[in-house]
Amino acid sequence: MPLLISVTLSSPLVTFRTNSTQAHSLPPPVLSTCPLHTANETITPVKGSTHLMVSAYQDHREGGATRIIAMVNRDRPMSLYCVLCCVGHAPQVAPAAVVTHSVHYGYPYVAADMLCLEEPGCHATHVTLGTSLDIQDTLNRTFLSIQNRERREEDFPFYLTVCMSSMFGDYNNVQQFVQTMEFYKLLGVRRVVLYLTSCGPDLEKVLQYYAEEGTLEVIGWPINHFLKPSTGWEAQELEGDIHLNGQLTIMNECIYRNMYSSRYVLLADVDQLLVPASHSSLLPLMEDLQGQHPDAGVFLMETHLFPATAGTVMQDHSARRRAPGVDLLDYVYRELVLEEDFRSYKMVVNPRLVLQTAMFEVTQSYGDSVRVPSDVCKIMQVKECVNTLEHNCIDDNQGRASISLQTILAV
Repeated sequence: MPLLISVTLSSPLVTFRTNSTQAHSLPPPVLSTCPLHTANETITPVKGSTHLMVSAYQDHREGGATRIIAMVNRDRPMSLYCVLCCVGHAPQVAPAAVVTHSVHYGYPYVAADMLCLEEPGCHATHVTLGTSLDIQDTLNRTFLSIQNRERREEDFPFYLTVCMSSMFGDYNNVQQFVQTMEFYKLLGVRRVVLYLTSCGPDLEKVLQYYAEEGTLEVIGWPINHFLKPSTGWEAQELEGDIHLNGQLTIMNECIYRNMYSSRYVLLADVDQLLVPASHSSLLPLMEDLQGQHPDAGVFLMETHLFPATAGTVMQDHSARRRAPGVDLLDYVYRELVLEEDFRSYKMVVNPRLVLQTAMFEVTQSYGDSVRVPSDVCKIMQVKECVNTLEHNCIDDNQGRASISLQTILAV
């Protein structure tokens, strides 16, 4: 039977009540000392365990619980306790409900949520995780600031936010990244979030430019300081502690980060681009889709591969290239998707209707999921692959997108 803990605030002592008849009391800490230490990095180890905390958000849909986004070791489960810093009261201690995500691709570390319930009147501002009832030891740990304290259902600062997956290694594809950012701006996007482990020196300057412009928020993602992240998929094929640089954790974190700042969130990779077929921007596209499916909270857009090895029918732009990387203007050959082929999707979601997401589908939500036809919009991905022209077709929508890009780009 799990340990049940409550905290009595009216007593001069902080009292821990368990499922036994014995109560454990300790001198109360000074209220102003909680928290003693706050996190200044995106990833924080849970002392005394192999688990990692990322961020904390109040979830107004789940009884006001505080949800800690985390990465846990499936091979080493253990009891964890939430310690909440309350406004004007002593800290509260409660068992953490550990909810591990179902998708992990065989790696030992998996995305997880730690749910912490607070007593009425606490109004917690910070939270951390402990491994014991030692309150003094726990208060010396690093605390996370609890975000999303204020709920919002309308008048969002942004209509749609693009959440890009992590960037790592010596990725230096300046040309494609600039074109992606500028195309999204053409589509009406005013906010892009990128989780950065590392990149090439040229791209670093580009990231700084867009961050100073206000379009891009760069979140440091130093996962390699704590784990050996895999750069691929199945654990049987690649060594590592966690799938694809912790991408599943990133996707869930970005949903909660933008829950009350953006009406919609697009979850896509750095090398992927949402291309509408018959709408001039993403606002009329999403308004039409939401109007047709009022109960939907997840819109699945099919990913289509534009092989980098297939060549181009567009004019040669090499004479004006001054930056490294792939030029999206060159690629209009789309790989044909046969009926029996596996189809992958990226998603535009209403973040307030999503609890958990995996790579290609939302695994827990309050709304319906809708697959959007490819003739309405699609995800374009330019990628190196073994391919021949007879397996491709010319995509007219991408040709029109390229023409729009040509009018503004001089990369």
